[in-house]
Amino acid sequence: MKYFAELDGERYECVIEARNGETWVVVDGRRFRADLRRVPDSASFTLLLDGRSFEFALHRSEEGFDLSGAAGQFLVRVEDERTRAARDRAPAAAAPRGPRLLRSIMPGIVREVLVAPGDAVVAGQALLILEAMKMQNEVRAGEDAVVAAVRVGPGTAVEKGAALVELR
Repeated sequence: MKYFAELDGERYECVIEARNGETWVVVDGRRFRADLRRVPDSASFTLLLDGRSFEFALHRSEEGFDLSGAAGQFLVRVEDERTRAARDRAPAAAAPRGPRLLRSIMPGIVREVLVAPGDAVVAGQALLILEAMKMQNEVRAGEDAVVAAVRVGPGTAVEKGAALVELR
């Protein structure tokens, strides 16, 4: 099946293929051998992609999926080809307006805040650094926006789901 993904402002076309007991992922024409496994009793996954191992946490959010790993924290939007075709046939709806609240996808400590209220940010821009599980994760903007409020400061301990930054 074909999927369309948006990660950190970049768009990708993905196809997942199963052949001879192996799983292959084709991303924008590049083919990778893949093995995805869930870590038992957690929201973490391991992905073996052409022999390289990646570990990440994944949580569903209102906007898509929040993905956090060694490379930082990202908003990922994914839709399959059937959903995209149905959306394209549906009448256009007005884009939602109002603030968008970025929440922590895991407990941690805010190490650094990189923006202030009133700052214009672009998709993929780092907003703050959240330390979790001894890793420094960048919380990034999923879209171009203006910072309406920063709800945390350096040294703030946050729980999963805690409000971090409000964008409009």
